[in-house]
Amino acid sequence: MTAGHCSKKGPFNPDGSVDFYHLPWGSPVGYRLIGQMAPPNMSVVDRGFISKQNKNTGVTPSVRNTDDTENPELHIIGTIDLDEDTIGRIVCISGYFTHVDCSRVLSVDDVIISASDIEYSGVVKIDHIGCEGDSGAPVFIGDQGTLPGIFIVGMLTGGKEAEGFCVVVPIKMLITDDIELLTINNI
Repeated sequence: MTAGHCSKKGPFNPDGSVDFYHLPWGSPVGYRLIGQMAPPNMSVVDRGFISKQNKNTGVTPSVRNTDDTENPELHIIGTIDLDEDTIGRIVCISGYFTHVDCSRVLSVDDVIISASDIEYSGVVKIDHIGCEGDSGAPVFIGDQGTLPGIFIVGMLTGGKEAEGFCVVVPIKMLITDDIELLTINNI
């Protein structure tokens, strides 16, 4: 899964899908196909599903943090829903451009208008932390008591730099009855 708008510019396959590749931070431009994303329905949630089609690309319940020598890999323990009690709490992202960076929750259950003039409700706003180019990044909570274990709280989908915030789709809007988050407890 990643932000649905990541497929907007293609390049498109004949069936309208877009190929997605694994490209870790600082890696040479050697593309490893993950699979295709069908055109997403972004009318309610900015998310798209990548169909894993490459047997040589593995899936692990972890988040990359290789800038940190003490915890270069963060293990996904589970999820936490962001609610009113989490306003002011520190959350972090692991994005392609920003790498791991942390910020505070500003508001929950908010409404924003996207650059495509789509109204999204139920989203979370966090302090601005280099959102551009990091869309689809996992947003997580971890503290000294759980590290290197973390809890996924959502996915970064954009932001408004001029207004000083990034937008997070909360985990409860990403996970559905037919989708299960891979954790260290269910592999």
